[in-house]
Amino acid sequence: MNNDNNLNRPVRLSDYLVIVSGFFLNLTSVIEALADDLHQLAIYNSTQKSQEEKIWQQFSQDLETLKEE
Repeated sequence: MNNDNNLNRPVRLSDYLVIVSGFFLNLTSVIEALADDLHQLAIYNSTQKSQEEKIWQQFSQDLETLKEE
């Protein structure tokens, strides 16, 4: 027995459940963050493509205007 009167508590099944549930909680947080980042990247890419398409349309209209003159 320890001299400082501390008793060690036995490891129980609930201790393992706490560890496993914490692991899955962290794992779902990582997956959620990854999905959010991919969603934001998709939005950014879509916006960039739309802006690029508008620029090319304006450029082609300007070329047609120059050809007509």
